[in-house]
Amino acid sequence: MTVTMATTKIANLLNELSQVNGVSSKSLMTIGEVSKNLDMTPRTIRFYEQSGIVTPHRSGRFRLFSYKDICSLRLSKQLRSLGMEVKDIASLVQTASAGGLDIDYNDLLLKTLSSRLESLGSELRAAEDRFSSCQQALNELTGKISADKRARK
Repeated sequence: MTVTMATTKIANLLNELSQVNGVSSKSLMTIGEVSKNLDMTPRTIRFYEQSGIVTPHRSGRFRLFSYKDICSLRLSKQLRSLGMEVKDIASLVQTASAGGLDIDYNDLLLKTLSSRLESLGSELRAAEDRFSSCQQALNELTGKISADKRARK
């Protein structure tokens, strides 16, 4: 899937999530059913629950997921595929869940992705600096070992 397709899908999921509040939750799904339908592990789904991304209903020991939860999980999966942090995903999901028609989800997504890109750029520069330092140390060590071998001959 291209990035353009992914961002369009995300914007559509945000929009869908914002409109799901009035949808009946008669058809609830268990974590096993959600896991199978969304190709997510139950552990991942529980992690998203702990992060506040989904709030399934409880029936005894069972978690029962509504259509809204399913939309939130689908959105989360797409956003994670772009490298979004879980805290940012939770914020977007909460905004979309509470939102409405007056929010420009493309603009919201643009701001969120721009912020993530800036963060990734900083991480990349730091990794490049560490890579250079490691490369320099390796070159110096290789040179020292070669010099020591030549000196012994």
